Amino acid sequence: MSDLFQNGTITSVSKLGARPLDELEDDLRAFTTRTRVALILPALYSEFEGTAMPRILRQLRGADYLARIILSLDGATEEQFRAVKRQMCSLPVPTQIIWNDGLRVRGILENLGGAGFVVTPQGKGRGVWLALGLALSDPEIDVVALHDCDIVNYRREMLARLIYPLVHPEMDFDFAKGYYARFTHRLYGRVTRLFFTPLIRSLTHLLGDNDLLRFLDSFRYALAGEFALKTRLARRLRLVATWGLEVSVLAEVYRYSRPRSVCQVELAESYEHKHQQLSKAQPNTGLHRMAAEIATSLFRKLAEGGVRLDENQMRVLPELYLDRAETAIDQFHALASVNGLEYDRFLEEETAQTFFQVLVRYSRAHDSRASERVNLGSWLQVEAALPGLKERLARAVTADRPVLAAVPTIPTSPQSKIEEGVAV
Repeated sequence: MSDLFQNGTITSVSKLGARPLDELEDDLRAFTTRTRVALILPALYSEFEGTAMPRILRQLRGADYLARIILSLDGATEEQFRAVKRQMCSLPVPTQIIWNDGLRVRGILENLGGAGFVVTPQGKGRGVWLALGLALSDPEIDVVALHDCDIVNYRREMLARLIYPLVHPEMDFDFAKGYYARFTHRLYGRVTRLFFTPLIRSLTHLLGDNDLLRFLDSFRYALAGEFALKTRLARRLRLVATWGLEVSVLAEVYRYSRPRSVCQVELAESYEHKHQQLSKAQPNTGLHRMAAEIATSLFRKLAEGGVRLDENQMRVLPELYLDRAETAIDQFHALASVNGLEYDRFLEEETAQTFFQVLVRYSRAHDSRASERVNLGSWLQVEAALPGLKERLARAVTADRPVLAAVPTIPTSPQSKIEEGVAV
């Protein structure tokens, strides 16, 4: 999406041409002597058994400008943890692994619950929150970056571009969000294309000009899992541990930072990772559940800012949404057709109808959900209630680390073996 257009309230940094990666990384090596960066990788153990995570680790061997890498690992036995540790030893920078199934890390969470904080089930949101705490325990870390671990076409240029605006000494950004086009032979990103953006614009129609909605609508890919931020901002974030994580991050950034200190960066011309099923008849799985949790997070963040839809507005919202979703379907049909991509219009319409039903159900039950406590406390709040918990977390991560024995490395797939011969 190479263009110069600046849309909305934040700065857009498009990818113009192909700047050599060596140049980017030479700059980063100079910048990070003063601004230290930690990279967070929230991962399931199963992702190490596929093609994505082995490729990501091979690429990260060249990211020697990082101060440290923090892997937040879910779903791993002790033996699997050891195998992952051996894989991570190949990286050129200090690496910490939070074993989220480890006894001492679970003890930290029990302490939180005892102090009255919400302790959510294991998942990406909780894993990211723990990793932020570990990064914040090091006073020398200035910037924290995060990206998903299921990116099958990952290149470390994505990371370099993401953090560049935050470490450049002549730029004054607190937060950077990644964006990209999600397509192969067809378009993906249905929750963003057919739910989030039409919903934001429907709410704007109902509520009039709203600063938070305008801010959210400025992002080309608001639900992207890649972002970077200064630690002074990270310690204030109250996250949710659902599919609404990305919405909660953006709303918290809006709350604590100025739009002029926020940018979005085009990371790649295309991006490919695992795809969720629509699960039309199963509201608790797939895109169906994702849309419901995103809507819940969005409405809660609006309510925190004093904006609540009345009964009449909630009743008409689903129809307004569906009208805008149908317009989006026309737009993306044109985009796909001109570019020679497959476009299943029936599936797109079925998807929009499923999302419509999400909003219909929400409009009937939103009052009962408004008072639920779902935010993980910010680390600023946690430290006020439990001083020294970040440092205790750091000690727990070390204590939960099993001594490495002669454990076989994780088998690589045939595709991974082919890619090992590719220069990175």
